[in-house]
Amino acid sequence: MANKIKISIPWIIVLGMYAMIALGAGLVLKEVMADTVQPSVTVGNVAPTVGTVILNGGNDITVVENTYVTISGTTTVSDSNGYSDIVSVTSTLYLNNTTCSSGLADPNWCYYISSCATSNCSGNSCDVTCSANVWFIAEPTSPTTSYPGADWQMDITAVDSGNNSDTGTTSQELLTLYAFDIDGSINYGTVNPGGTSTEKQTHATNTGNYEIDLALSGVDMDDGAGHTIPVGQQKYSSSSNMGDWVGTPLTTTPTSYNLDLPKPTATTSNSYDDLYWMIKIPDPQYPGTYSGTNTVSAVDAI
Repeated sequence: MANKIKISIPWIIVLGMYAMIALGAGLVLKEVMADTVQPSVTVGNVAPTVGTVILNGGNDITVVENTYVTISGTTTVSDSNGYSDIVSVTSTLYLNNTTCSSGLADPNWCYYISSCATSNCSGNSCDVTCSANVWFIAEPTSPTTSYPGADWQMDITAVDSGNNSDTGTTSQELLTLYAFDIDGSINYGTVNPGGTSTEKQTHATNTGNYEIDLALSGVDMDDGAGHTIPVGQQKYSSSSNMGDWVGTPLTTTPTSYNLDLPKPTATTSNSYDDLYWMIKIPDPQYPGTYSGTNTVSAVDAI
């Protein structure tokens, strides 16, 4: 008679097997339910930023007689979207009690700079230099001028690809320039003792940025051999009618003469006047060729 072997599985093992099966089913279920999500974001275009503007190195502006001087302002322009997002940098340099734009440019008070130079561009920023050729006729803002409360202001504006913009500004004084040019020689020719020369004409041009008079002086003329003609034997006048020996006697001390040369308003100066000279030779006077020096300087108009 065959014997039967009874095998018994403890209940704890059976329970463990069921748990493993359930856990596996859960893992399979989670894997089947997994999916992907596609994130997206749009980065906005923010306005550029113009840093501190420095005009003419922080110094007063000095113009140059009868020509122009290049005046520059510097700053740093930044853009969080990268420096390549900056599409233009423009500037104006102007008398700040006026309005200045490309359509109002005038060498007396408004300089429009259509494109400023950029350099050292890296990351989010560029160095910027804005330059203008400022003419000698630019209005001065010194305390005694017509605009004592004004300054010359530079605005620098940066624009990005989204047409967003920012402007930085600063200002400096523009100094007064008293200057003139005089042409024509004073060759009196041959004049006998006791005689008077014909009129000699010189042409005085205001080459500064303010109304001026002239201060005149001279020295005795001499022949190099110890003989002289006193300085007062020469006279000057703004009138060409000196035939009767009229005019102002020249002295050794600079004397202001009311010529009233107004401030020029054009880069080829449009402020000028004529100055006439005569000499009367004393009697007696040693014969010979005499020469001297007459000094003419610009002074504030009376």
